[in-house]
Amino acid sequence: MSATVPIYLSEISAPKTRGLIGGLPGIGLSAGTLTANWVGFAGSYAPYGESQWRLPLGLQAPWGIILFICLATYMPKSPRELIQKGSIAEARIEFAKIRNDIPAHEAHEEFVLMKTQIEYEKTRAPLGYREIFQIYRHRVLV
Repeated sequence: MSATVPIYLSEISAPKTRGLIGGLPGIGLSAGTLTANWVGFAGSYAPYGESQWRLPLGLQAPWGIILFICLATYMPKSPRELIQKGSIAEARIEFAKIRNDIPAHEAHEEFVLMKTQIEYEKTRAPLGYREIFQIYRHRVLV
């Protein structure tokens, strides 16, 4: 998730806030690690036994449930993925939901640009591992 979430957030965010939204997962991971360490530290002072592991588990479980429900209900599908699968109409609908902050003609232009970029990437896609090593020989060695 550390690799895919920033990419997805950058994909669905407006260009003027893309950097901020793309950096938020890193801040969230840092804040979560900080909180987990403090909860673990506090749990070490609990009386020896079940409360030492139930306290940290009980504090994290509601947030996971809330996150799961929100993501399952409100998270839009990736327009780029839908275009790659050939569902252009569905991709256009999802893109319109995501980018409702701009006028319709700008959203159309941005969607067409994204679609043409994906079509271009499909023409340049390597066919297998052998071709990847031939094309990107220097990168592989590095």
